Parts: sequence; structure tokens; C-alpha cells
Amino acid sequence: MNARKVLEMGGSFLVSIPRDWAKRNGVSKGDTVVVEELSERRLVVRPIEKTEGAPKEVEVEYPREDLTYVINDVTGAYLFGYDIIRVQGRTVMTREDRERLKSTIGRLIGLEIIDEDSKKMTLQFLLEPAGLTPERIAKRMMGIIEGMIKDTRDGVSTRDPKVLALVAERDDELDRLYFLLVRAVRTAAMDQEVAKRYALTPVEILDYRVLGSFLESVGDTIAELSKKLAEELPSKDVAGDLVGSLKKLEMMEGLTMQSFLARKVSRARGAYLQMASLSNEVSELSNRIARRPEAKGVNTAELVGLLERTSRIFVDISDLSAPNYPPID
Repeated sequence: MNARKVLEMGGSFLVSIPRDWAKRNGVSKGDTVVVEELSERRLVVRPIEKTEGAPKEVEVEYPREDLTYVINDVTGAYLFGYDIIRVQGRTVMTREDRERLKSTIGRLIGLEIIDEDSKKMTLQFLLEPAGLTPERIAKRMMGIIEGMIKDTRDGVSTRDPKVLALVAERDDELDRLYFLLVRAVRTAAMDQEVAKRYALTPVEILDYRVLGSFLESVGDTIAELSKKLAEELPSKDVAGDLVGSLKKLEMMEGLTMQSFLARKVSRARGAYLQMASLSNEVSELSNRIARRPEAKGVNTAELVGLLERTSRIFVDISDLSAPNYPPID
């Protein structure tokens, strides 16, 4: 820790900045720095970027040993908040590579091709960042998950494999929103002005990053569950217990966002305790499914595992807002 003494001069309080820091960041006498007030009695001092407010640009080289490297660079630039991504080729892009790149771009919300010729492709993020708050994106993700769980329950109730098969398709949209959420929280983590617009503290930014990962995992799990159910519909008795478990998961999904957004320990604790009870009920129903004579087999064991995994993830999400509560057995 580098402690500095506060001085008073002419009615103002003064604090010197470390010389080494000033040299590293190109700050010299007469320059202006930005002083930002954060919560919890903290100030942040940073130099004004010369390009502040200008679009962030990056160039991605083509071709590489494998197109996967190009795709990873484009995706990484998107996640790190670059506004303009130029894929610059030394040679003509093949049709196959161009189509694979366009498929990747299609999974990144807001990224569009604004210029293209035989050797290059210029991409730009066209959405207004101010409207893409982590909270709004997370709520949209939770809305999709809610629909996926409900339709899985309906598909089991009506024994309709077509409904179950459609559930997994929505996981692609969830993945796209996950990438957008990662971009938003990384941008906020690197830019205090953005964090201030989002009204998020550094800890809350990290929480949203973890939340996004949890929600993406829930989507993958429900998609896998619906696929397995579509492939092999369970008996009516097993289906009844499955529907009961899915109803509990629907309730847990609603409580999850309530507890996360509450940001008040008193409210979060109430939701957390309800989650604990629901999680235990899901476990009891899952065990009952596994014990049924007509439910013996690998598929049933996998279904039970997927139900319990979803339940545990929801509990983990609620724990983000109340991390000191005792763990659930």
C-alpha cells in the first residue's frame, strides 16, 4: 500500500501522486487527470485517454494456420469491447472461410459487417451501449430460461416430443446474450464512466460476470434435459414426478432473480431460505424417480442428474447476494 499525506492549501485538499505512476502513464506537470468518486469511500485517479470517446479499433490478421485462430480473435475483440474489428487478409478469403466467419458474427449480438471485399471484412458494433445494461441483459436471459423450463414441463405433460425438441433451439439465443453480457461487464470493468452509468460497483460487476456463466450453464442443462426427454419419453408415473420437479425449478428461477436483484440481505435471505426448501424438494422428487422400477436405466440416471444440477446452479446464483448463509446439504 502506498500511503500519502493530505495537505491543505487555499481551502483545497491536496494529495501527491506517485512519480513512477505518472511516468508510466505519461502524466506530466500541467496535465489534467480524471478523479472519480466510487462507493465505499474510494476515489479513482486516472489519466485522460487521448482517444477517449473515439471508437476502439483492432485489426485481425488473415489467413492464419487455422481459421479457428481468426474466429477466436474476432470473438475476443468483441468480448473486450472493441467497436470496430477489421479482418485484413494478405490473400483472398476463401468462400468457406468467409461463411464460417459470418456464422460466428451471427452469434455476436450487435456486430454487423459494414464493409467487405475479396481480402477484408470490416465489422462494427452498432448497438448503443447505454441501453445494454447488465441487469437488462440478465433479465432477458432469465426470461428465456423461464420459457425453456415451462415448455419442457409442458412437453412432458402432453408427451409431445416436438415441443421438447424446440426447447434446445432457444439455447443458441441464450449463448448470444451471454456473450453480450460478458462484453458489457468487461467494458464496465475497464471503464469507470461505463460502470457509473450502469450504477455498478466493482463487486457487482464481478457478480454479473459470474451470474452470466451460471445462466449459460442452466440453459445448456435444460437444453440437454429436453433433448433426452424428446429421444425417450418417460412412463406416465415418472413423467408425473418430472413435472413436479420442473414446477419446483420454475419457482426457483423466479426466486433466483428476485434474490440477486434485491441487493438487500433481509430480502435476499428470505428468497435464499425458500430456495433451500425447493432444492430439497427437487432432490426428493429426483430420488423418487430413480427408485421407480420402470425408471431403471442410464437415461433416467442422466435425467435425475440434470434436474439436480439445475437446482444447484439456482442455489449458487442466490448465494451471490447472500454468500454468508450456511450451505445447503
